[in-house]
Amino acid sequence: MQYVAILAATLTMASLHAETLLLRGTVGKYPVVMKLANADGQVSGSYFYEKYKQDIPLRGQLNGQGYVLSSSIYGNDDKDVDHLELTRAEDGIKGAFTSGSGKQLPVDLHVIPSGAVPEPKPGLHFSRGLDDYEKLQLANLTFAPGKTETVGGKYVIQWYTESRSKVSMFRVVSGYPAPVIASINNVIDSDFYENLSGYFGCSDETGKPGTDTLQVSDRYLDDRFVSYAVSNSWFCAGAAHPDFALGGTTIDAKTGKRLTQEDVYWLGIGSKPAPNSDAWMKYRDAVFGPAVVKLLKRLYPKEMMPVGDDNGCNYADPDVWKFGSWRLAEKGMYVGAYFARAEKACDNPEWSFIPYGELKKNNPALFGG
Repeated sequence: MQYVAILAATLTMASLHAETLLLRGTVGKYPVVMKLANADGQVSGSYFYEKYKQDIPLRGQLNGQGYVLSSSIYGNDDKDVDHLELTRAEDGIKGAFTSGSGKQLPVDLHVIPSGAVPEPKPGLHFSRGLDDYEKLQLANLTFAPGKTETVGGKYVIQWYTESRSKVSMFRVVSGYPAPVIASINNVIDSDFYENLSGYFGCSDETGKPGTDTLQVSDRYLDDRFVSYAVSNSWFCAGAAHPDFALGGTTIDAKTGKRLTQEDVYWLGIGSKPAPNSDAWMKYRDAVFGPAVVKLLKRLYPKEMMPVGDDNGCNYADPDVWKFGSWRLAEKGMYVGAYFARAEKACDNPEWSFIPYGELKKNNPALFGG
């Protein structure tokens, strides 16, 4: 009885203060996880079938003690979408699910208390905290081992593919001391799980995955670094347009620790600011962007010629280099450019590498110069 009272209070407080409810249970015989947020009677949320993990966005209204929801974002014709009518009960939330084809199934959900969900894989470190919904979405993933590959004649990696998304990532098998390999793979796994969270959280207008590509597009291993890039393109339901991005990760092969760009190429004075802090933003704006433009003009004068109209890629603008992706590669440190939506095709040119000779001048302790 005490549990019922706590549950009822939780549901009531959620409706009064527009808190998000995390729910777990079944639609028919199918296990699901759902989150719902009420704001002045307007409800938004999503759910996924545990078998598939893919988000299905929901929207609707809170009517008294019940929710009237649909996945109508998936089409213009309401007859083709799923509908849920849910009512609070003493032991959770119950109701009915009606598919776009008219199939009806009972819904039986219970509340998951905040903070009660364990990490999907202990020891991983994400760039942002995962909420409980995302933790459940990433729980019990399975990975099929694929081919092994030798990089640089010495470093062996093995590829793994996540069974639902079919997205692949590598792990280091040999070439470094065992404790360092464990740390390197912890960074790689953290990235992999975070990318999978983005994959499962993006659905298209039909309810299928909205991610078109998510793959390792470059990798580089030597006795000092492990570095790779992940390219991603997507078009999520409700978005105004498709989008794409390139992300880079670089790891110190001596320690197994993730490196920031400031660890590799610091152009400031004094202590390095924490990433994404106000001081870091000021450094990127006032120091890093202008310095990169000056260097690239010397290295690539033709590519860096200023553009006099709105139809070209103006790489002479320091703003486009301030927050771009980066990674290490055989040619040196790749620095990516980032443009506004209208000029998105100008992102990440192929030529923008800072050679190792320049990196050694700037950071002889790291690059052995």
